[in-house]
Amino acid sequence: MKAVSTDPGEEETETTAPEYDGSCWMAILIPQSLFLTPPRVCCHRFYVSANSKIEIAALRWLSLSRYNAHMQIPYPIITLLTDFGERDAYVGAMKGVILSIVPGAQMVDISHQVAPQNIYQAATILAGMYAYYPSHTIHLAVVDPGVGTRRQPIALETPHGIFVAPDNGILTLVRLQEPSSTPVLLENSAYWLSSPGSTFHGRDIFSPVAAHLARGVPVREMGAVLDTLVMLPLDPIEITPTAIRGKVVYIDHFGNLITNIRLLSWSSSDNLERDTLQIQSGTANPIRFQAATARVTGGWHVIRGIHQTYGMVEDGQAVATVGSNGELEIAINQGNASDILAIRVNDPITLHLD
Repeated sequence: MKAVSTDPGEEETETTAPEYDGSCWMAILIPQSLFLTPPRVCCHRFYVSANSKIEIAALRWLSLSRYNAHMQIPYPIITLLTDFGERDAYVGAMKGVILSIVPGAQMVDISHQVAPQNIYQAATILAGMYAYYPSHTIHLAVVDPGVGTRRQPIALETPHGIFVAPDNGILTLVRLQEPSSTPVLLENSAYWLSSPGSTFHGRDIFSPVAAHLARGVPVREMGAVLDTLVMLPLDPIEITPTAIRGKVVYIDHFGNLITNIRLLSWSSSDNLERDTLQIQSGTANPIRFQAATARVTGGWHVIRGIHQTYGMVEDGQAVATVGSNGELEIAINQGNASDILAIRVNDPITLHLD
């Protein structure tokens, strides 16, 4: 390319400008950190020559591969289960502690309406929900009538997540369902709040520990491995060739009666079976029976047949069904079974198999 100078007072001169070779500045978006949530992306500028197609491709691959690597890193998830209710600030304080340590945490409120000090109810809820969460989830459960006493704070490491809770039996059912789990004592105070009090370990110990675990601190950094943990004294069910006897252990929000006759499943549309995990009759075979001919008795009530769902009976009628976690459940279609049938927690229930 040629150019002619036309400045006044100067001789006309002819110069040759360098040919444009296609070089340029290029901006590429690259994640600022692979470990921040939500991901932060910054812009980097590179000078690339016209003959650097390979370099451009390499930079593009580097940017995308780093971004994809970030997307494969799971977000921290923490579930919360307490008996604190929603009127006071207790749950809010726990969440504030967690967010101060891991700002990107996704927190899921399982329930804060556990009956006060009802450890068994919390254990039942916990055991029925954790399997539906990703395996990196931290499950924080605080129903702690023994707070400030010699009861120990623990974590339970399982293939389906880590549980953080007081060692008071709240993890009993999880432990039974996860026999390969490992209990760990939460004794490393470096992962607690400074100067913890004696009445709110949910805020001062359990929440910061859960947050540190969620951000990737190994559970073994929290303390020593324990040989055992406290287990609730579960009332054994009684099994005969013709009946299974148990009791009501929980009443849900709808008034449905949840029993300790567990491990039930539909083997076909007409038949049920009970697994062998908790069978105490000595037999290694599942118990099989017909749903239509089975009967459930509780108090002075007799419920004939077991149905697959509530709406298979008329409104206001009692129905026996298999709950979402495999337990025998008694309900009133469009009603409150506990109120209408006058059946409470610990009342006996019998499932007649013929």
